[in-house]
Amino acid sequence: MGNEEQLAALKLFNEKSDKLKRCSFTRLVFDHESGVSFSAKIDEEIKIERKGPDEEAIDAFALTFRFFIQDNEKSSFRNLDRLYNDLPIPQLQKNLFINARNKLNSYLDSLSLFKINNAPLSNRHILDIFMYGGLSHANESKKKIYDSWMANTILSAYLQNEFVFILANVLNVITYIQSLNVAVIKEL
Repeated sequence: MGNEEQLAALKLFNEKSDKLKRCSFTRLVFDHESGVSFSAKIDEEIKIERKGPDEEAIDAFALTFRFFIQDNEKSSFRNLDRLYNDLPIPQLQKNLFINARNKLNSYLDSLSLFKINNAPLSNRHILDIFMYGGLSHANESKKKIYDSWMANTILSAYLQNEFVFILANVLNVITYIQSLNVAVIKEL
């Protein structure tokens, strides 16, 4: 990849990061209360309420978010890893990126609080099922899992909230990497 292509990839990452930060999703997650509450009375149905970004806000965020997780995009984390490795920059800057990506992968691979049929769910699995089973419907088996999760009123509210929380945590890493990219772009 030539210098111009490398710069274009870094700039695309930063452009999409800025777009995510402008989304209503981001304001709703970071500036307002987000979560799930429930109330129950004897002989009455349990009431579940999820606060935070609505379906439209999540869909809009996810459309841009895919630029960071789909490897056909030059701005994906995996492609940026290759790019940082090839860039003519000090090893310290490369290490900062590597550490951020490693921490992100550790977070995504860590287990959430949820178990389905006694099988623990990782943050990555939740992200994957929502992105490719719920939002894009690109994968039939993931859609079946997503639909089964959404069929349970209580579980769906909590898993939707967990998905929002995962997106917010990944956005924090995206923002950090954006700041690394700004320094690298200046250096190039």
